[in-house]
Amino acid sequence: MKPGKRKGAKLYIFIFCGLVLALGIFLLFNAIFFDVFKGVSFSQTYLDRRGKLLNIFLTDGDKYRLRLNLGDFPPELIEAVLLQEDRYFYGHWGINPGAMFRAGWETYIKKSRRMGASTITMQLARLRFGLYTRNIPGKIAQTFCALFLEICLSKQEILEAYLNLAPSGGNIEGFAAAAWYYFDKDPKDLSRGEILTLAVIPQNPAKRAPLRGAVPEELLLARRILYEAWVLQHPEDILLDTEMNLPPFLADRFPRRALHFTEYLNTGPLPPANRYRTTIDLHLQDICERELESYLVRNRGWGIKNGSILLIDHTSMEVLAAVGSADYYDDEIEGQVNGTASKRSPGSTLKPFIYALALDQGLIHPEKMLKDTPVGFSEYTPDNFQSVFKGPVKAWYALVDSRNIPAVQLAREIHDPDLYDYLKAAGVRDLREKDHYGLSVVLGSADLTMLELAALYAALPNGGVQKPLRFLLNNDGGALTPGPRLLSSAAAAITLKMLERNPAPDDVRAGVNRPVPVAYKTGTSIGFKDAWSIAVFDRYVLCVWIGNFSGEGNSAFIGRQSAAPLQFSIIDALLAGIPAADILPPRPLPPEASIVEVCAVSGDISGVDCPQLVETFFIPGVSPINRCRIHRPVYVDTRTGYRSYETEGPHIRREVREFWPTDLLEIFAQAGLPRFSPPPYPPESSLSQGIASGFPPSIISPLSNTTYILRNSSNRFNQMVLLAAADQDAGELFWFANSQFLGRAKPHERFVWVPDPGLWDLSVVDSLGRSSGIRVKVEFQDE
Repeated sequence: MKPGKRKGAKLYIFIFCGLVLALGIFLLFNAIFFDVFKGVSFSQTYLDRRGKLLNIFLTDGDKYRLRLNLGDFPPELIEAVLLQEDRYFYGHWGINPGAMFRAGWETYIKKSRRMGASTITMQLARLRFGLYTRNIPGKIAQTFCALFLEICLSKQEILEAYLNLAPSGGNIEGFAAAAWYYFDKDPKDLSRGEILTLAVIPQNPAKRAPLRGAVPEELLLARRILYEAWVLQHPEDILLDTEMNLPPFLADRFPRRALHFTEYLNTGPLPPANRYRTTIDLHLQDICERELESYLVRNRGWGIKNGSILLIDHTSMEVLAAVGSADYYDDEIEGQVNGTASKRSPGSTLKPFIYALALDQGLIHPEKMLKDTPVGFSEYTPDNFQSVFKGPVKAWYALVDSRNIPAVQLAREIHDPDLYDYLKAAGVRDLREKDHYGLSVVLGSADLTMLELAALYAALPNGGVQKPLRFLLNNDGGALTPGPRLLSSAAAAITLKMLERNPAPDDVRAGVNRPVPVAYKTGTSIGFKDAWSIAVFDRYVLCVWIGNFSGEGNSAFIGRQSAAPLQFSIIDALLAGIPAADILPPRPLPPEASIVEVCAVSGDISGVDCPQLVETFFIPGVSPINRCRIHRPVYVDTRTGYRSYETEGPHIRREVREFWPTDLLEIFAQAGLPRFSPPPYPPESSLSQGIASGFPPSIISPLSNTTYILRNSSNRFNQMVLLAAADQDAGELFWFANSQFLGRAKPHERFVWVPDPGLWDLSVVDSLGRSSGIRVKVEFQDE
């Protein structure tokens, strides 16, 4: 060979060797880094806490695929698939030459019938690389791709990939998705007959898949053939022979449970995964759904057609049940709206946190007397339900009876934090600025979701500490990271004790002997658009909402009348299924709280003249320690029946009488409730001789720290009404503006004043020298 030709041959050999080396490096690289699932999307799947499928979502390619590890498939299913598809899987390198020769001879030489020879590796190659294999070039490409997969992957990896990608009819791929669709079961729970049914579908899914409830003859025939091969290796399954002659019992649909809950998770930030085990307990979910359905059937005549329910375990903060609407598929009620995550007016359900803050700030204790009388505030004039006022009420009663005036008064007095600050600290989202709500936030002007309300209420049994809700099971058993402390443990515990005094909504429910106390609060939004009831009992926080997603009001949407009965039905159903040994022990009172005796009437620290005492929860060093001013001694001249300034003498008798502010006396009079009031002094006596104890005057009108704009040229609209309540023994009230005397009036009698523009310090003094004052600003404008 000439030298030039030898050089050319060496060059070709060098190039060939380089190509072979490059190919080897390429194959080695892919063998190390090749990911058979790269670019393959899997369905987002959500399971309940016990592994039962709740819901599955389509992939980006509109497929249903569930990703499982090889060890999650039952060994019987793997054996059946190998027996059906590739009996020599572990004995070849991706292709079966004998089978290929027979298939080629029958299909292309004899042309007697079309015969397949694809191994599982070859089928995976077709599925993974999207090959068309119904002609010779396609088969050649499939063969080389199968060899490539055998180089890159182990047999276990190939088998796992095939089990996850095998076509199973329609847009269902993989045996895991097929098991849930056809039999509503996890693959590990499949019976032997169900396994054999699934194993024959991928070979010809178009003709064998039992979609839409129809069981093809082709499926039954293929399953019979596989069973006969199976029973040769497993003679113990001979009893399945009769079952093989019957069509399988099919679900033919994926489970669609807790749809609102799973959709909420699917659109939110979750850790990267395709398979999530949620905190939902399907047994408890079923109870909530059943009780809601039954309740709506009984009350449909009242126009009650929809509701939402949320149940959480406050010890772990796990969401155990979530019912977003009465019927997800009912367009009439806008059933696809998620009531647990929608912002709604909470009505009076925020009042417990006003009282809890007031407890923490030393304004009240449960037996403290509060005023439920008509009153206005600078930016808000609240009213009670049906415009009924009850005069003096205990703090615990004002809370459970949802009295608006005491709640707004307390909301005005609490600060750093007030209720708005509390909601912000608790993580309530999308709140507007504080001034937008003012005091109306007390009665539900700030919208919250049911999830946010549940988290707020869970802080009460958790000692005032806010904790985040949990939607997914914490498989590592790690402790839940607590959030901020919103209340003292004492205030949280006492608030729960107050709510536990709230009676059940009707006599039947009230008569039920429940093994645990139920602390609950109801709420009704303005316009009767939302009815709420939220309860804390045992380890649970239960939220119930009744209403219309459209915002249409209904006079039946009253929390105590519509939401609370449903809530207690659920509570009784839940408690009936809890063994006595699993009931949580009673919550002990924290060491920061104690029990003391106070006056049964005023709720203040009792004096020597208080006839009856009651126990109340108390936070030492924080709770108010005012002495009772209702019960006071008076001295009566038995000859005349008048009060006397003398304290001793043969005709002087000491008695204990009740002294009430005049605004409360007016409420008593309207209600026809006589009080054991003191007798008057003789007409000729001077009131200045009295002792200046008791209640100082309380200015009702005008409002403190308020700017009043009057009309400059109108005799009617340039006047200001002065009104004050006073102690029962106050004869007259004297009004002053910037220390100038304006005039006198009886307690609770209106005095008309025509002011000049400017800043005014108004004060009122009663006949015994007790006084109070406010500051107002007056401006004028032209008509």
